[in-house]
Amino acid sequence: MSPGAPGSQARGRLLVVDDDLLQRTVIGKIGSKLGFQIVAVSSFEEASRLLRSQSFDGMTLDLSLGEHDGVELLRLIADCRLNALPIVIISGCEERILNSTRRVAEGLALTVADCLPKPLNLARLREALCLPHRDLTAAAADAAAPGIDRGRLALGLARNEFFVEFQPKVELLTGKVVGAEALARWRTPEFGVISPAAFIPLVEGFGLMPELTNVILSSAIAQSRTLIEKHPDLAIAVNVSGSLLSDLMLPERIEGMLRSEHVPARHLIVEVTESVAMSDVDRAIDILVRLRIKGVGAAIDDFGTGYSSLAALARFPFNELKIDGSFVKGCDTDPDMMKIVKGCVGLAKAFKMKVVAEGVENLATLASVREAGCDIGQGHLFAPSLVADRFEAWMTRRSEPTQSLSLGGRPVAVMM
Repeated sequence: MSPGAPGSQARGRLLVVDDDLLQRTVIGKIGSKLGFQIVAVSSFEEASRLLRSQSFDGMTLDLSLGEHDGVELLRLIADCRLNALPIVIISGCEERILNSTRRVAEGLALTVADCLPKPLNLARLREALCLPHRDLTAAAADAAAPGIDRGRLALGLARNEFFVEFQPKVELLTGKVVGAEALARWRTPEFGVISPAAFIPLVEGFGLMPELTNVILSSAIAQSRTLIEKHPDLAIAVNVSGSLLSDLMLPERIEGMLRSEHVPARHLIVEVTESVAMSDVDRAIDILVRLRIKGVGAAIDDFGTGYSSLAALARFPFNELKIDGSFVKGCDTDPDMMKIVKGCVGLAKAFKMKVVAEGVENLATLASVREAGCDIGQGHLFAPSLVADRFEAWMTRRSEPTQSLSLGGRPVAVMM
């Protein structure tokens, strides 16, 4: 164990796990110069003992640890609920193995600072150790659900506590806003705003998803009337649950909502996940075909995350494909993810479908999805979800020349 360099900013304790003495020494010296107190170990057993008994502010992990491997240690870190511990993964394995290891760690909800191949790029290692890392503990606390039972959810529905926010969908070629996804939100007097990550599983578990979906559908259609009057090319997308997609009266109910609000059917898109579509194929096809006949659009959401993606494309009348954000977010740095995005685009184009890239968070990802041929982008680079009046104000501001960025000579609408 060695202290940080004199006069350097204290960064806490760095656990270095590596069975190579030279590499442990090099990493330790770099960490020490950055202000870390170094704890260096050579084995899985030593590392697991320390992780169970002591606290650390960062960790470097070589995947090869003699009889054990680093993935076993990643599982132990997850089991110990050390999700906020920033980890730099190091390996001499081929790039695809290193990329897959990152996905394992992210699947365990661990904080991956970087994945570094051997021989080590020392400048990149310094950068990874210096980066501030997202506090996953705080994020998890934000998503934690208070003690809510079915009665409280039903009361929230009755009191109109659930409301809609709109996240823009931007045409990548022109920067024009062509639509928005209507997202469910819940504000309570006693708990404040409750994260969808907390309340959606509860709604599904208590069997109240049909009621919530009806509320969101009705609210989104009602609020879209004013938006469409000012922006006549706008289309609003709403997620439809599996329980509703087995209700043969759904097309008539949606048509009634549209008629009562004087909203043309072409301004609505129903989004369904692949798993929902395939749960009762005959009924789902029946409903979606009738909605398409009426002029309503249909999108397959979270494409690629299930087991029947190709069958869903072939059997259902989708005219829009949304590539899941888990593929989009890594495509600028992970060649395998980029191949998946390009493959999805190719399939969609073969079926004459528009392609939406979800989870566009930065300019590098934007450049990648444009290169892949995606038509539309959705994500925080453009804007988070907004209540209707703020969404309208955002659309007005971003139409001004000074409120957009440029990438390759093409406009990029961003939140201002």
